[in-house]
Amino acid sequence: MKGYEESDIQRLLKVLRHQEADRVPHLEFWVTSRAVYEHVLGRRLDYHIVDAALGEQSITPEDHLEFALRLGMDAVLCNFSWRPNNVFREASDGTSHYVDGSLKTWADLENIEPPPPLDAQLRYLDRYLRAAAGTGVGVAANFTSFFDSAMLAVGVTDSLYRFKEDRAFLEALMDTLLDHQEMVMRAVSERFARELAFILINDDIACNSGLFIHPGLFLEIFPHRMKRLMAPAKEKGKLLAMHTDGKMDKVLPILRGLGFDIVHPLEPESNDIFELKKQWAGRLALVGNVPTPLLAYGAKEQIEETVREYCQRLAPGGGWVLGSSTSIMEGIPPENFVAMTQAAHRYGRY
Repeated sequence: MKGYEESDIQRLLKVLRHQEADRVPHLEFWVTSRAVYEHVLGRRLDYHIVDAALGEQSITPEDHLEFALRLGMDAVLCNFSWRPNNVFREASDGTSHYVDGSLKTWADLENIEPPPPLDAQLRYLDRYLRAAAGTGVGVAANFTSFFDSAMLAVGVTDSLYRFKEDRAFLEALMDTLLDHQEMVMRAVSERFARELAFILINDDIACNSGLFIHPGLFLEIFPHRMKRLMAPAKEKGKLLAMHTDGKMDKVLPILRGLGFDIVHPLEPESNDIFELKKQWAGRLALVGNVPTPLLAYGAKEQIEETVREYCQRLAPGGGWVLGSSTSIMEGIPPENFVAMTQAAHRYGRY
């Protein structure tokens, strides 16, 4: 049982390649709850936990690795984020929330907030890899992209109007974001590809009704740019994962056509993961789908029963990794999150 409970990146990679391992892997891309971290680690943290969407680093690599090992989680993410010119407002509980973007005119494009220094990002990834060495936990690199980052920098509502009224403005902003992130992707791939478990690209291109914009327009704007961003990792033979929210039935063929291997998180509000697993078995690995509201408000018995059903129906043949339908944020009881991971150990044996 010891090896069965421990972290093992080879378990995860085997399942992502549509093979069966000893048990179903579990992987949480983003945890931003201080309470969850402290509960699992069994001690207080003396620094602030931030959301990676804010473009900052969150938990330290060393604490992140310990967190994964205590859970038997098979990999952790190191974030390479650049989401400039987002406007946040602080809520009454002290949390910050996105409200708008500040790039409204062509002149504003001269005032894009600068990206994080590349050297500092590479050193941080090296720190992750050194912390993970010999532990059995893999490290994946996560990159923000150009589509939703441009929409957020302009403002989501304003950007939807801009697609009709001034598409060239949005495309110019996307190309600025892409030029930089493509350079970062190439630097990471050339230096660290052999040590990384996989590469994740994080770009919300859909909502609960499907693609954010008309499919014809999307196909003119998105695929050729995404191929550029993917290319350095593809050249190194890395597995490529895509994170996007939204309804995925019309999106998955596009992502597979681009060469993605893995998709996250298949929100249950918009997707039937059991049908998607049947349709894409052997072609796309699926990560996630355990409902976050269940983790926030459900009883442990409900969580365990959901995980049991998922393992029974989704595990055969590999290609599915347990995880939440969004991320583990403040408000999710730590005991419920741990119950989900422990249920994978209990019911996830192949």
